[in-house]
Amino acid sequence: MNAKRQTGFTLIEVMIAMLIGIIGIVVMMQTFAVSEGFKRTATSGTDAQVNGSVALYMLEREIRVAGYGMNGYLPAVGAAPNNVYCSSIRVWNTATGTGQDMRILPFEINPAGIPAGDPSTDVIVIGFGTSDSVVAGVQANQPTSTLDDFIMTSGKDGFRQGDLVVAVQPGTLATDPASCVLHEITSATNAVNTCGAGPTTDLKHGVTTYKSANAACAFVTPRFNSSSGIKDAGGATVPAIKLASGGQLFNLGNPSLKAYAIRNGNLTSCDMLASNCTNVANYVVVVNDIVSLRAVYGRDTLPALPAPQDFQVDVWDRAPIPTLADASRVMAVMIEVTARSGLKEKPATGAACTTLADSTRPDKVMDWIGGSVVGAGIDVNPSNLPPGDWACYRYKLYQTRVPIRNMSWRP
Repeated sequence: MNAKRQTGFTLIEVMIAMLIGIIGIVVMMQTFAVSEGFKRTATSGTDAQVNGSVALYMLEREIRVAGYGMNGYLPAVGAAPNNVYCSSIRVWNTATGTGQDMRILPFEINPAGIPAGDPSTDVIVIGFGTSDSVVAGVQANQPTSTLDDFIMTSGKDGFRQGDLVVAVQPGTLATDPASCVLHEITSATNAVNTCGAGPTTDLKHGVTTYKSANAACAFVTPRFNSSSGIKDAGGATVPAIKLASGGQLFNLGNPSLKAYAIRNGNLTSCDMLASNCTNVANYVVVVNDIVSLRAVYGRDTLPALPAPQDFQVDVWDRAPIPTLADASRVMAVMIEVTARSGLKEKPATGAACTTLADSTRPDKVMDWIGGSVVGAGIDVNPSNLPPGDWACYRYKLYQTRVPIRNMSWRP
């Protein structure tokens, strides 16, 4: 009897099957890679869109409330005399025992002393108060010295513990500058907002820990008061405010004064009341992959004085704000932010990243301002593109015009 013949695949058949399988796997992997590339591109484009929307919304929201609680100590254009308004505010640092004169303005582009951001970008500062009951100044008095409590004859229920106030004492002569000093209220009259401490007759500004209504009644240490009297730039103790000569308190509540800048391709922020914003290390990233931030003032230039201010934008420009009266002229702001995708597109071998459909930086080549901006030598849309691989990314440009309504809604 013959043995049964063995059955199965020959070596050649196995090798052919493996070759076919490998080819199939290669085709599938290439298809998957292309599909994954398209997905990453679409996802990164969506990320840029979301980041740009978030950045613009955040800035627009803060600009809309810029100047709240501050416009009372900012002079209206044509107003006189100058001795009742603040040219700057003395801000004391309790921890270091030092002070600085700050211009706490509603909005400013590229303020002096703040380090610049990435090339061809702006630094902006936005300031506003948060008091929910006091907008105009409230008359106050200190009997003998700046260490005395603030004695209030009216309006004292609008203050609460933890509020920051600007004490304004007019100068003796009309040409004298007013003394404007920031204080931190450590004990307030409003029984509802005293965190269980009970009402007091006057407003105290001490240096010991207290329960702050702006910190959910947690114990905090005062940051802006002095036990020996706040000193001015010349080393003299600031004067007490006197009711008889127009002394007032402006309640800022828990104010915000933030500098925004583009640093290393991200939108960063620094709290000027809490940190030294001349040090770039104190800026924190708030929105990733934002590569451009530009701004333009919308000013009310007024007819010839003493004609009343009409609170209409007459010109768009980027000229500096030399005085606080000039700050009162800014009625609106135009801003632009450009977001970049997080994915670097891979060009064809040997090709440059210049042919992608959306790869052009829109803030560099588009006239996003919609017209000319007054100001010699100022180019808000520079045509020179940065070196490197900028064209390997996709960009989304966002722009808007925002009214600074608190400059027209003056008390």
